[in-house]
Amino acid sequence: MGPAALREARRGMKLAEELQLPLVLVIDTLGASLSKEAEERGLAPEIARCIADLVTLKTPTVSVLLGQGTGGGALALLPADRVLAAQNGWLAPLPPEGASAIVHRDISHAPEMAAAQGIRSLDLLRDGVIDAIIPETPDAADEPVEFSKRVGAAIAHELFVLAEESDTDRQASRIARYRNLGVPQ
Repeated sequence: MGPAALREARRGMKLAEELQLPLVLVIDTLGASLSKEAEERGLAPEIARCIADLVTLKTPTVSVLLGQGTGGGALALLPADRVLAAQNGWLAPLPPEGASAIVHRDISHAPEMAAAQGIRSLDLLRDGVIDAIIPETPDAADEPVEFSKRVGAAIAHELFVLAEESDTDRQASRIARYRNLGVPQ
C-alpha cells in the first residue's frame, strides 16, 4: 500500500460523505510500502491525512479487520465509529517478526513479541481498539460463505445502531474514543 492507495481511500471517504452514505473499510494489508519512492511520494503525510479525514468524517463508519493489519496503512483505515475484527485478525504498527528483528536481531522471538504487543483480536477487544470479534470456525478459509454472512450481519448490525445516533453524538463519540485510546484511565 503506497501513497496513491491512501489517496484513493481518502477519495472514497469524501465521496461517502458527499453522498451521505455509511462507509465500510476493510483492513487486510501487509501495511504501507516501505520504500524510498513511497516516502518521496508522501507516504507519511498521506497516512496522517487518512487518519484525520476518517476521524472527522460526517458519515457513519465501520472498519473491519479481516486478517493482517500491519503498519501505517492499516492504522490509517482504523479510526471508525465501530471496529470489528475476524477472530484470527491482528493489528500491529510493526509485525512481530520486524519487532523481533529489531529487539533480538532475529525473528525467532516473534511469538513473544506478538504477545507483548497485544495484537490478537482478543487483545484488541480487551484494550478497546475493536468493538467486537467475528467468529471463525475454525478458519474463515474453511467456511467462506458462512463467514461472509457473519461479517455482513455484523456490519449491518453496527450500521443500524449507528443510524440511531445523531450525527453530532456519533462524531463526538468517535473523536473522544480516538483521543483517549491507549491513555490509561
